[in-house]
Amino acid sequence: MNPSTPTNPNTKRKPPPSECSNCGSHQWVLLLHHVRLRAIDRLLCTSCVLRLHPSSFCPLCFDHSTPPIPHNPQRIPCSKCSSQTHSHCLPHPLPSPYLCPPCSDPNFSFFQTHHHRLDTRSASILLCAARIASASMAKAVVVARAEAERKVREASIAKKRAREAMEHLVAVEIKLHHDDNNNNDKVWNNGNLKALESGTRVVNNNRVGGFPEEVKVEVDSRASNVNTTTQL
Repeated sequence: MNPSTPTNPNTKRKPPPSECSNCGSHQWVLLLHHVRLRAIDRLLCTSCVLRLHPSSFCPLCFDHSTPPIPHNPQRIPCSKCSSQTHSHCLPHPLPSPYLCPPCSDPNFSFFQTHHHRLDTRSASILLCAARIASASMAKAVVVARAEAERKVREASIAKKRAREAMEHLVAVEIKLHHDDNNNNDKVWNNGNLKALESGTRVVNNNRVGGFPEEVKVEVDSRASNVNTTTQL
């Protein structure tokens, strides 16, 4: 290949999955459905979508209904699974016990992929599976939104607690710094007080008889002069 020829980025993309994650059958990708089942995103073929959601449709006319389905005398429940069939879709007399088509035939398949065209029945089956998948993903969106909102609330609470913890830490540091300054001021004041007390003692030690030493010297000098005059 010519190096100057630009490569098509689409050629490096992985082909879309074409295998059912439940039965492993390979089908045309447009016949696979994204379904949220038991909190897991799965890619299922049309038959597996219907098999895994038996209570969501009538297995004969493929009329979609959202479970839970209230008790209705016009619906005949399967004795083996949660499927409910319209009474008017069943032949008379009704079999007892009743088994829906998937339960009565282990090899039953809703959708035949070897057909090259869609008839009315196949289109109804495909539409029913698509509606089930759409309802499943809609519920998944609601759950995901609720989970995201819960995480946002938890993050907001955690942020508030972290801010309060930081404010408490700053307050403690300010208090410790203030206490250290007060201790330093006390030490400084005690030192000045001791110095003043020491100076007072020095001055007091220089006093004789309650008078300063200079006054005592002057008094002694005058007394000596008086004695000398008297002797003369």
